[in-house]
Amino acid sequence: MALVRRIARPLLAAPFILEGVRTALHPERETEVYPKAFESADAKLAQSSAPGFVDVRTVVRATGVVAAGAGLLYATNRVPRAAAVALLATTSVGWAGRKKVWELRGEERLREVQSILVDAGLLGGLLLATVDHDGRPSLGYRMDRLVERSQKAAAAKQRELGKSAAKAEKKVGKSVKDAKGTAEKKLAAVQG
Repeated sequence: MALVRRIARPLLAAPFILEGVRTALHPERETEVYPKAFESADAKLAQSSAPGFVDVRTVVRATGVVAAGAGLLYATNRVPRAAAVALLATTSVGWAGRKKVWELRGEERLREVQSILVDAGLLGGLLLATVDHDGRPSLGYRMDRLVERSQKAAAAKQRELGKSAAKAEKKVGKSVKDAKGTAEKKLAAVQG
């Protein structure tokens, strides 16, 4: 299975790396899809407490850089699950800029539907990648096993302490009995 992952990860990451680099270099490609929405977002950013250099182009460019970086991390098998989650987050932003398929006709409509299906397939691959444990158990499973082992260790320690307490009690009881016997002998010697 490792060979399949070694081949599949770079293949799945390649389109995200390419799109991330293109978006980082040319953010206007994304902002031209819905210019009114991006102008509105720019106005909101200008009114917010965000630094003056932060505008929609900067945000789009940063999203492209994150996508390219996450794609590289995923392709090289460095933190693949976290990289896949980052790719999902950055790709989901691009879905907002889709053309309305129901308004298109003919060949343009077919191309857009095909593009949507390709992107949906890539997202499906990313969803699988986020849950792929690469043969290792999940963090939840490992935590459950840790809790189980801790509970068993605590129960064993409790049994051990119970045995030690019983021995100590027995020893104290014997000492008390011996002390009582010695006291009775001394009392008998003093009285006699």
